[in-house]
Amino acid sequence: MIEARLDRLRHFLEMQELQAFLVTKPENIYYLSGFTGGSDARLVVSMADKYIVTDGRYLDQAGRECPDWELARVQGGGLDSLAAICDKYSSLAVESNHVTYGLFVRLQSALKPQLSPQENIIEGLRRQKDAVELEWLRAAARVGDEVFQRICLEIRPGWSEVQVANRIAYYLRELGCSGEAFPTIAVAGENAALPHGQPGTRRLQKGDMLTMDFGGFYHGYAGDMTRTIAIGAASARLQEVYSRVLEAQQKGVASIKAGIRAQALDQLVRDVLARYGLDDYFLHGTGHGLGLEIHETPNLSRHCEDILEENMVVTVEPGVYMSGWGGIRIEDTVIIGYGGCEVITASEKGLLII
Repeated sequence: MIEARLDRLRHFLEMQELQAFLVTKPENIYYLSGFTGGSDARLVVSMADKYIVTDGRYLDQAGRECPDWELARVQGGGLDSLAAICDKYSSLAVESNHVTYGLFVRLQSALKPQLSPQENIIEGLRRQKDAVELEWLRAAARVGDEVFQRICLEIRPGWSEVQVANRIAYYLRELGCSGEAFPTIAVAGENAALPHGQPGTRRLQKGDMLTMDFGGFYHGYAGDMTRTIAIGAASARLQEVYSRVLEAQQKGVASIKAGIRAQALDQLVRDVLARYGLDDYFLHGTGHGLGLEIHETPNLSRHCEDILEENMVVTVEPGVYMSGWGGIRIEDTVIIGYGGCEVITASEKGLLII
């Protein structure tokens, strides 16, 4: 799989008449090489060569993880080593979406090749997942489902939001994730009106809604799911709004497929909420791409004209947020296919009262 990814990058180099690509973004380094060590590592990929440049702490690790790559040890802040590799090229692509202006200036001064800023090229290659990536994403989703089952058996009135979030984070690691893919959201009652609210000291009370949005990194790939549950009892209003959000979410899952535009899918979901006068309370897009990063393209929003493609992995997560009352969000992760999708988060979506 790694060689297939490199072949696609080399095809880009050939089409753009560039001699080599300097890769600096950690997620892209992992994607192209499998190397997991060091935030200051660099890759240099040409039509014939592939180098990993890292400091002495990670050389042995790089050799084990990437035995068919040439290794170079960082010297002089890394630029001397890069110069020794890159000065044989006349042109060098750099990740303009990741390289800072300061680093770009230093590279210009230290390296002989003409630098060619390129934006989101490798991210574009990452949009459609290969078979290995899909398996890691399915595994991350399975962990999320197990975490949800466990936490629902434990939560009780009197727990704080922080307790819920900490317990989720613990289970993610216990079940095989390297850590949280993003800070766990666990917000209750009126705090659930904040789409990205952070857990605090508020304690769960009977009748509360509790929104939990979480996921872990599994072999580098992010899980992401959201469920909203009721604590002890659910008011008629909570049940009504929940049913509307669930209907919108199910519409999105049923409609997503290769060939549909992201903005068209988003509109289908919004139309469901609009029928019930809830569209003004839907404060974000329908979903986003998922992979080595928690937020990738495509964005499932009214502004995104991207056409969805097979083996893209995205979330479908409409929500309704009312200040002073609370909020409800339901989120699944799906793999896009022709004629439909595979839902890889399997947890119950009907309103749970625990």
